[in-house]
Amino acid sequence: MRVLVTGALGFIGSALVPALEAAGHAVRGLGRGAGSLADWRQADLTRPVTLAGVCADCDAVIHLAGIAHTRASGADHGAVTVAGTRALLAEARAAGVGRFLFVSSIKAECARDAYADSRRAAEALVREAGLPSCAIVRPALVYGPGMRGNLERLLRLADHPWSLPIPRGLARRSLVHRDDLVRVLVALASRPAATATYTVTDGMPYTAREVYDAMRAGLARPAGRLALPAGLVTALARFGDGVTRWTGRSCPWDTRALAPLLESCVSADDGVWKALGMAPRHTLTQAVADMAEALRVGGGAL
Repeated sequence: MRVLVTGALGFIGSALVPALEAAGHAVRGLGRGAGSLADWRQADLTRPVTLAGVCADCDAVIHLAGIAHTRASGADHGAVTVAGTRALLAEARAAGVGRFLFVSSIKAECARDAYADSRRAAEALVREAGLPSCAIVRPALVYGPGMRGNLERLLRLADHPWSLPIPRGLARRSLVHRDDLVRVLVALASRPAATATYTVTDGMPYTAREVYDAMRAGLARPAGRLALPAGLVTALARFGDGVTRWTGRSCPWDTRALAPLLESCVSADDGVWKALGMAPRHTLTQAVADMAEALRVGGGAL
């Protein structure tokens, strides 16, 4: 097939493109900047005119592009994730695309904020698009070499002689390795079926402390013994919320800032693995060494 991949230069896209090519597919990349693929389209989801013709001659679209961080404004999420998806779907219909995969987020299941709201709104557009075959893929928090964000920061903190007293218990999060997610996307793109929604995890939900301890173990650091009482973190978040309301400025320890410790986002849905006859190959502990090496090679010494 010829597959259009939006966000082809991103953390997931940069692994998905070579995997699709290895499976025998031709790939057309799309992004806001210049790309190295022979078949590349430079476009901006917030400017529908730039999307004209991007789906021409494509059999499938895998839509990765969007705002990944949760602190963007609702207007930004709406312009990129919702309006941008609507514009791309229009191009896919006009080009007669047979298969459309929208990579959403597990937060569409378990969060109520501008990020999650925009993902649910975009999912609804995909379901109502009238294309022959669609799939909505909700990955859990994605880890792997080259990752950014909270997990990268936690990995840096884990590679320190003195361990942090991160509380035990509290919130739990589902995770998935990037390579496992890519395997799912390649398989789903190759198997047209009725519109369905799939959640993708590695099957092992973690608390923040369990993630931290797994990182310490993978880095051959001794396990930490101390842990702050969970109630103290909850009380600190409530106090931070009061500071935020009183000052009108986000407190660095309010509920929103401490969400990785306080807000669960877990799914036990393994339907996609059963449907595809596959299973996750990676665990967080096994992946830590590769993730740390990627940071070192990239100049981000731990």
